Amino acid sequence: MARAFEKYIAVPRDTGIIMIIEKEFGVAGAKDWVSIAKGHANIVKITFGTGALYDETVLKQKIAVYKDAGIGPMVGGTLTEVAILGAGGYSAHSLKGYLKYAQKIGFTHIEFSDGTIYIPDNKRGDIIKMCVDLGFAVLSEVGKKDPKKDAQLTTNKRIELMKQDLESGSSMVIIEAREGGKGIGVMDEKGKVRFDELDLIIKAVGLEKTMIEAPDKDQQQAIYMRYGAKANIGNVQPKEVVAASALRAGLRGDTIGIVRADAWKKYHFSQNAPADYNVE
Repeated sequence: MARAFEKYIAVPRDTGIIMIIEKEFGVAGAKDWVSIAKGHANIVKITFGTGALYDETVLKQKIAVYKDAGIGPMVGGTLTEVAILGAGGYSAHSLKGYLKYAQKIGFTHIEFSDGTIYIPDNKRGDIIKMCVDLGFAVLSEVGKKDPKKDAQLTTNKRIELMKQDLESGSSMVIIEAREGGKGIGVMDEKGKVRFDELDLIIKAVGLEKTMIEAPDKDQQQAIYMRYGAKANIGNVQPKEVVAASALRAGLRGDTIGIVRADAWKKYHFSQNAPADYNVE
């Protein structure tokens, strides 16, 4: 693919992951969307339990569209939680048929969560390992859908669970924020990022292993300005993928000075620019 303006505008190649939540496309819509999302979106999550509402053929076809575009299709965590409820347990005996079926229709990634149901902390690893052994890339999630339950998770507890999941085989751990991005995880009731908590998590777990659900543009901007283009964000709406990628690439006024700091400093120094054009 020849990128427009490639000769004149550099785009960072070493960047973090963007995970999309998708619940609206048919096959034609998916094809149209990937024509612009290719190279920007890395994972598409068929969000919450919506995977069980599609015609099987349609779901297979649109999963194939994502795979052909190099975008990993992921089963939403809530669907697996419902499968656990239906099976009456989370053992390999209970879940193997469900997981094999998800694989058969084309999913390459699976989100493991206990956002709604109860799973003992010491059993998380067994489920993650089961999914990894079957060939899935696992993104586990730490957090609860209910704000009251989620508030009971201290920062230290989140860190403990995230490290445990990574040791069990998760490729990355998601910090829950739901589709709304308010009052859950590291997002306060107004949707502002609580960086006092997130900084501690990033320091303990690692930026490359942490995905922050950040559905709102202001959240995405704040995260990229804090951590740069290597931050991983999730729950981005399909229509916002290019806008989020522009933030990540320093192609919006909000993040130019951070993502393109070297060029910014060099240029403004050469122009003897006023002090308020300095960046940290």
